[in-house]
Amino acid sequence: MKIIKLTLLLVLPFLAQAQKDFKVVAYCTHGTEVSSIPFQYITHLNYSFGIPAKSGDTLNPINDKEYVNRLVKTAHQKGKKVFLSIGGWAIGDGLGDDTRFHKMSETAQGRKNFIESTMKTVTALDFDGVDLDWEYPDPDHHSSDDYVLLCKDLYNQLHKQGKQLTAAVVSAGKQAYGIKEEVYSYMDWLNLMVYDGDYGPQEIRHHSPYSMALECVDFWLNIRHLPAGKAVLGLPFYAKKGHGNYGFTYKQLLKEGASPFDDYWNGHYYNGTFTIKNKTKLAQEKKLAGVMVWEISCDASGENSLFKAINECVK
Repeated sequence: MKIIKLTLLLVLPFLAQAQKDFKVVAYCTHGTEVSSIPFQYITHLNYSFGIPAKSGDTLNPINDKEYVNRLVKTAHQKGKKVFLSIGGWAIGDGLGDDTRFHKMSETAQGRKNFIESTMKTVTALDFDGVDLDWEYPDPDHHSSDDYVLLCKDLYNQLHKQGKQLTAAVVSAGKQAYGIKEEVYSYMDWLNLMVYDGDYGPQEIRHHSPYSMALECVDFWLNIRHLPAGKAVLGLPFYAKKGHGNYGFTYKQLLKEGASPFDDYWNGHYYNGTFTIKNKTKLAQEKKLAGVMVWEISCDASGENSLFKAINECVK
């Protein structure tokens, strides 16, 4: 009995620290009402999006600086960090057209100009880091090497100021090899986008089942050798009804009559509280850095909140 008690005394502090360090990262799109953000359930906000200019080598100005200042100030008052997420799928040249990133990253001067512009924005608006959402550098193209060079220099500049660099990456498959293993040293963590898995055959199917999370974790940890402590598991707070049809947010589904415990309703596939908890537990069991949510305004309030479901696993 004494041995058991001693073991518990030794292990419990490590478990407590692991829970404390577990990240809950939430993407926040422009215009989300600051007062509606459940800061008690999250550790990091990714403000989306900063957009590269057409030339690629600078950032477009952040238009509503008053909103961003209020968002960052409120988060900091509550002990949370805010990153500037740069890019996104709808970057400005059409869905999935990442020409701006390619143009910028292929020359040393382009990367230098982009980093200088990014750092000015990060410093001026008091962001705590950058989330690079380039979708995607290509595995059979020099952009994968350019990505490493870009991240190395951006990481070093951010860390000089005590700030961090993360990136959003595809869950698995060939495209994921555009993220070379060399870049891991220049990332504080990677946000694994474990959703939109309905690409390919056009039959309606679940875009983010639990099995996809299992496959993603195995792929990044065991095949791509990403350290578990740099992997953050992505969770969708939205539904899809067939490829490309985003349908409803989780909170809209519940208003229409969907169950908070299920994953399917009226043709829409989503993640209810049961699946969200199981995915969060998977991240804990695999000793991942945390979970990530796209996106914050899709959640329901009260007892059926998906953030609340996550918190019940990590508190």
